[in-house]
Amino acid sequence: CRTRISALRPRDGPPLSAPRRPVRPLAAMAEAPQTLPNGQPMPSEAQMKAAMEDMGHMAKALSLNEADPNADISMEKVFLAIATCPCMSRTIPKDAPSKIDVLEAALKAEKVDMAWVDQADGPARRHAIALLWQLNRQRASLKAKDEALDGMTRQHASVALQIGTKLLMQAQMMFPHQRIVPATLCVARASALLANSLWSHSDLEAQVLMAKILKSEGLRRPKLRLEAVCEPKECLPNGKVAVKVVLLRHHAGFDGAESPTPASPDGIYEAYWLYIAGIKPDPKVANSLLAAQPIVVKDLTESAVEASAGFTAPSEPGTFQLRVHVLSTSVTGVDLSMEVSFMVAGDDVPELL
Repeated sequence: CRTRISALRPRDGPPLSAPRRPVRPLAAMAEAPQTLPNGQPMPSEAQMKAAMEDMGHMAKALSLNEADPNADISMEKVFLAIATCPCMSRTIPKDAPSKIDVLEAALKAEKVDMAWVDQADGPARRHAIALLWQLNRQRASLKAKDEALDGMTRQHASVALQIGTKLLMQAQMMFPHQRIVPATLCVARASALLANSLWSHSDLEAQVLMAKILKSEGLRRPKLRLEAVCEPKECLPNGKVAVKVVLLRHHAGFDGAESPTPASPDGIYEAYWLYIAGIKPDPKVANSLLAAQPIVVKDLTESAVEASAGFTAPSEPGTFQLRVHVLSTSVTGVDLSMEVSFMVAGDDVPELL
C-alpha cells in the first residue's frame, strides 16, 4: 500500500536554546543603529508593507491550478504576474512618455507571441510590453530597432526588467518556504531568462546567445547529467532517508591558459538549485517540496559535484516516489529531473509484555 507523501517532513534541526546574551532594554534597542549585517539601512515600515503586498500578488497570480495542481506554470503567466505587480505602478509613472506603441509594433512584426500581454490593461499592459521587449531585444532582427530607441522608452524597458528581477529573487525565497512545487520551478526558470534578457530556454537563437554570454565570461555552456538515489532504499517508520545527488559535468574545464576569474566574491563559477518534491499518489493533490538547496561549482575542472538532502520517513509503511529537479536561475536551458523512490517497511517486532 502507499501512504500520503505529506507524511514526509524535513530532517529535524537542533532544539532552540536560550539566548547567550541578556536582552537589552527597549530604549537601548531603539537607540541602536538600525542597519542590516551588510551595512544597508533597515527597511521602513512602508517598504516592508509594500514588499508584502508584492509577494501577496505573486502568490495569488502563481497559485495552484485546482483542476491540475501539479501542472507546470508557463513563463507567460510569470511575466504577466510581474507586469501587473503593484510595485510596477509604484515605480514607473503611468504617464511616462515612453513609446510603447513602437515596441509593440516591432514585436508584432517579428511575430513574437503577445497573447498574454492582452490579459493586462492600462499601465500594466505598457509594462508587459516593456518587459517583453527587454527579453527579446537581443534578437538579430530587433537589434537595430533597440539601438534606435529614445532614452525614455529604453529606460522604461530597463526598469521593468530590474523590477522583475527583484520580484523573482524575492519569490525564489518565498515559494520554497511555502513548499509549492510548480511556483518554485517556474520562478527559477523565469529568473534565468530575465538574468540574461533572453526570451526562450529552447529557441536555437536564444541558446546561441546564451553560449556567447558565457563565453564572454570565460565559461562553457553547461552539459550536465543528473544521477540520484535514495539511501537507504528501505527503512523503518520514522527512519532517516537521504537523497544522494551527483551532477556530472561533461563540460568540465576551461578555454585558455588560465582559469577565468569568477564573478562571485565567493569563488563560485556555477550555481544550481536542487529541489526535491514528494509525489502524491493522487494526481489531484498537490505535490510537496521537501528540500531546496544550492549546488555550487568552484573548480571548473571538476567532472562532478555532489549533494545530499535528508528528511524523516513517514510513520506508515509504503513505497514513496520523489522527483529530483536541478535548475539554474542564471543560465538558460538547465532543467534536469528524475524520479527516485524508497520504501518504508512495516515494523514487525512484537511489543514487549
